[in-house]
Amino acid sequence: MKNAKRKDFMVEIGRSMNRFLSILFIVALGVAFFAGIRSTRPDMELSADVYYDDTNLMDIRIVGTLGLTEDDVEAVRQLPETEHAEGAYTTDVLCESPDREQTVRIFSMSGQINQFTLLDGRMPERAGECLMDRGKAYKGQFGLGDTVKVCSGTDEELSDTLKCDTFTIVGIGMSSRYLSLERGTTTIGNGSLDTFMAVTPDNFSMDVFTDIYVQTKQGKSFLSYSDEYQDYIDLVTKEIEDTLSEPRSAIRYRDVTDEANRALNDARRELTEKTAETDRKLDDAARQIADAQKKIDEGKDDIKKGRADLEKGKTDLENAKNDLEDGKRTLAEKEQELADAKVTLAEKEQELEDGKVTLAEKEQELEDAKKEVTDKEKELEDARKKFDEELPGARMELDDGWLEYEIGLEEYEDGKAELEEQQETLKEGWKEYRKNAPEVERNLKKALNGLIAMGVPLDITPSEISRIQVEEFEIDAYAPWLEMIPGGEGAMLVEGVHTLQASYQELTYGDAAVKEGKKELAKAKRELAKGKKKLDQGEMKLKNARRKLDEGEEQLADARQKIIDGEQKVEDAKQDIVDGEAKIADAHRDIADGEEKIADAHRDIADGEAKIPKAEKDIAKGEADIEEAQKKLNDGEADLEEAKGKYEDSRREAEEKIADAGKKIDDAQKEIDDIKEPEWYVLDRNSIQTYVEFGSDAERIGAIGKVFPFIFFLVAALVSLTTMTRMVEEQRLQIGTLKALGYGKWSIASKYIGYALAATLAGSILGAAAGEKLLPYVIMTAYFILYENLPVMLTPFNLHYALLASGLALACTVLATVFSSYRELLSSPAALMRPVPPKQGKRVLLEYVTPLWRRLTFIQKATVRNLFRYKKRCLMTIFGTGGCMALLLVGFGLNDSISTLGEKQYNDIWTYDVLVQTDDEADEAEQEKLRSFVSQGDVEAWLRVEETILDVSAGDVTKEAYLFVPENLDEVNRFVHLRSRESREPYVLDDDHVLITEKMAGLLDVKVGDTIFLKEDEGTHHPVVVGGIAENYLHHYVYMTPALYEKVYGEAPEYNTMFLNLKDLNEETQNRLGTELLSFDSVMAVTFIGTMRGQINDMLDSLNVVIWVLIISAGLLAFVVLYNLNNININERQRELATMKVLGFYNPELAAYVYRENIMLTILGSMVGIVMGYFLHRYVMTTVEVDMLMFGRQIRPVSYAYSVLMTYAFSAFVNLAMYDKLKGIDMVESLKSVE
Repeated sequence: MKNAKRKDFMVEIGRSMNRFLSILFIVALGVAFFAGIRSTRPDMELSADVYYDDTNLMDIRIVGTLGLTEDDVEAVRQLPETEHAEGAYTTDVLCESPDREQTVRIFSMSGQINQFTLLDGRMPERAGECLMDRGKAYKGQFGLGDTVKVCSGTDEELSDTLKCDTFTIVGIGMSSRYLSLERGTTTIGNGSLDTFMAVTPDNFSMDVFTDIYVQTKQGKSFLSYSDEYQDYIDLVTKEIEDTLSEPRSAIRYRDVTDEANRALNDARRELTEKTAETDRKLDDAARQIADAQKKIDEGKDDIKKGRADLEKGKTDLENAKNDLEDGKRTLAEKEQELADAKVTLAEKEQELEDGKVTLAEKEQELEDAKKEVTDKEKELEDARKKFDEELPGARMELDDGWLEYEIGLEEYEDGKAELEEQQETLKEGWKEYRKNAPEVERNLKKALNGLIAMGVPLDITPSEISRIQVEEFEIDAYAPWLEMIPGGEGAMLVEGVHTLQASYQELTYGDAAVKEGKKELAKAKRELAKGKKKLDQGEMKLKNARRKLDEGEEQLADARQKIIDGEQKVEDAKQDIVDGEAKIADAHRDIADGEEKIADAHRDIADGEAKIPKAEKDIAKGEADIEEAQKKLNDGEADLEEAKGKYEDSRREAEEKIADAGKKIDDAQKEIDDIKEPEWYVLDRNSIQTYVEFGSDAERIGAIGKVFPFIFFLVAALVSLTTMTRMVEEQRLQIGTLKALGYGKWSIASKYIGYALAATLAGSILGAAAGEKLLPYVIMTAYFILYENLPVMLTPFNLHYALLASGLALACTVLATVFSSYRELLSSPAALMRPVPPKQGKRVLLEYVTPLWRRLTFIQKATVRNLFRYKKRCLMTIFGTGGCMALLLVGFGLNDSISTLGEKQYNDIWTYDVLVQTDDEADEAEQEKLRSFVSQGDVEAWLRVEETILDVSAGDVTKEAYLFVPENLDEVNRFVHLRSRESREPYVLDDDHVLITEKMAGLLDVKVGDTIFLKEDEGTHHPVVVGGIAENYLHHYVYMTPALYEKVYGEAPEYNTMFLNLKDLNEETQNRLGTELLSFDSVMAVTFIGTMRGQINDMLDSLNVVIWVLIISAGLLAFVVLYNLNNININERQRELATMKVLGFYNPELAAYVYRENIMLTILGSMVGIVMGYFLHRYVMTTVEVDMLMFGRQIRPVSYAYSVLMTYAFSAFVNLAMYDKLKGIDMVESLKSVE
């Protein structure tokens, strides 16, 4: 018996291979899509994580505002969670390239962390060698062996950071810090970083590190994008901030200021000494000049007075010397006083249960109804048995009565009175005949003409039909054709003709009998009437009994229909239950120059002193040479005047140099005083732009994978469920036979459960294997065009997704099979071995629309009746087709909503060209210089804005947003369009309300008129009222007027951002303007909106392949679903279609008969799909969005058209694929199948 069952199981698979493959491919599609899309995000994250681990990408980066020392590195190494810590150097420079000036970031190559991937050449080994970024190398701008010359790009000397300015490219490579084409921003050049280079640390001339890179002990044990990894890194980051940041910053501050103060004190001390020496020398020179002048004057007197006065001059000279000594002592005292003065100067299930109870009640009601039907069947069987037993006797009695009636007729001819009575009876009979005959004759002609219109080959022409006399027509020759008319109307017509003809014959016979009765005796009148009455009563009894039996059959059929309807309701209720469960040297040089000039002055004074003794000697010679002495005296005066001039020049120069040195010392002191307490910025991998972008892209794929595949899978599972249910229902006869042979319920049901299990398991294995390998590979390949520096692509087999999808598929098909099997097994073998009685014909809804119904042809009416006749199949096809089209529409709608985001945000809402971030602590003079610059040249208009990040809350929900406060309200609309997305109504800021963006309003669940709270760091809450909800797609914004800001915060806004609109937006203007803006001390960063637009478009374009994968998968599902449902349709109606072949329908006509229904159902399904797709699209879009992003909500009309046309195309293709199946229907085998 087991071998027989096993053989029957294999034969069943072979015989119904189309059905088996349909279930297999539907399950494979569902499991492949579900497991494949769900696996893409973890596969992307795993691929990136492996590359990060292979290159030892840092877990934490520490940046200090005053640099970082080796002691800082050692302190970080001592932390318990530090595996490696390395100091590194980074600087941004400019270099010349073949096309334009490039902005380059130079990294030092550290030991283990942030290793570079070598693609060509070798790694740098000595100073003057570099590794070049593959991006510029592969674009042909640089190559191996090329020389790169760099400059600082700022006012600072390149030698302050680098030891050399020329590097030779010895290798081409890439870095895991830059997965994509973007390299980030910088504060030199035009503000955009073009490429990077890696060099050995000995190329740098800096005394301190710019960065410290840290690898943690457990970082590699977590996936980079997992919550566990981020939580762990947050703990380590917090530990560094709490234990090292402030102490190490204080030490660094003390070291820097102490060193600066020591150098400044040395400069002050040297200046004091040089000043004192200069003053002393100048005083000596002044006194010497005064002495020389005095001596010249005295010489003149000596010349006048004679040699007598010469002695007196000597006395005066001695006095002058004494005075000089006194001056020296006085100078020393003053120097001490000055030194003393300078020293002094230095000091965060009831509804389902009810449904189960209701289901149990409905099941109990269904069981009661089945029992009642069984009782009624038994009663009807007993009544029919009794009728059959009593029928022969009653028939015999009636036959005897008719014999007596014939005798009475013979006697009737003897009585005229009896004859007249019989004539009256015949008259009434003819009257009734003439009343019914025309209607029957019209219906007969109409039916025959309808058969001819259907193409039935009748041997009668329309003209012959028009001349038919119903009482003479051979109805039996056309009865088989008439009885094929749906709804039983043909059979009723044949029976009506038979009855009418019989009445005609009977009446004719009665007329003859009347004529004969005239010859009968009058006395037979009473006996004949009495006999006829008895006969009529007997016939009436027989008719009443037969009518009661027929009424009982009708009541039983109604009860059976109610049971079927109840079973469907129970099934629907069970499905509902399943569904329910289921982000100072110059000063030194100047002083040295002053000392040299003072020394020159001393030499000049010494020369003057030497000339005075000579003049004395000349006077001593005698007055004879007085004229020569006078001449020499005149020369001495001239020299004296020259010495005075030099003295004044030297004095002024020395004073200026001393003043300059003092000013420089004061400036240096001010710089030291302005040194702020340094800060440590402890950053994790989220500070790397491409790291965050890649994670966001993977997150978006994951969001799509949470919604779309589940809906996709539901459609596939629903069709699989229907297929197995139909299979069990089709094999009622076999189930009944097996049950009659003694097979148990489980033994019978195991065949169908095994069938479903085999098809589902095979489909699950095929789908999981193909889906988890193919779909992630296709999507990741598309994304890796954007992330070209990610060389790793891993697609491991994610068993849990495969098991989840397979489990869902098995639950749907196997449970449906179990339910269907046991539902059938509840019936008796006799009931199962009989075909399910056809449903009672009913008038369809369109029949009540008489003007429309009358204009339909016979075939069109038959098509409409068939649609309503097979309601379950009709609804399944409509919703199956609608579900597939809804998936197609969602795919196209995703493309519409995502692809237009960049255009809407950067063209329609943000209309500025440049965003400039300024230092709000810059002094007014610097800010005025910037405002003066942007008010001329390339800038057409500009607007200052305070743009800060704050927390916004409503209820228990808190979100981060940008506060936007424009300086000039009249200029806002030139840079940002504030409007409603739905009504397109423009908004104007007022001093009582704020505007918030649409996505934030949805997250906070607030509307116009509600109050939200703006939170400050110290926890202060400021309530504001929402005055409008503005359209926006990127980030959250709160728009506020300056007056309202001052009212809320109690202070005027500090404008830290500037929006610019340019007269001519081209690359040359951008590069020039960016460089000029970054030269201002008050400008911190410059961003061009074209750059942001390009980045967002690149990010969104990478989703196109994902969307096309969704569309193609939905299309495949639509094809398989339509094919399967059409296959079920043909299998269910095989006897009907065979009958139509027997009636003479050709294959094209038979196919057209089926295709009409499919076309109508496809049209209805596409209408349902439009409605389902619209709401499903809105649900999917709100589900896949991240907090800081809002996608569009629209679906373009052309997407509706594409979805409908693709659905129609699949339907047409399936119809063509079904033609051979229709053509291959065997008429004899199909008609015998019921036996």
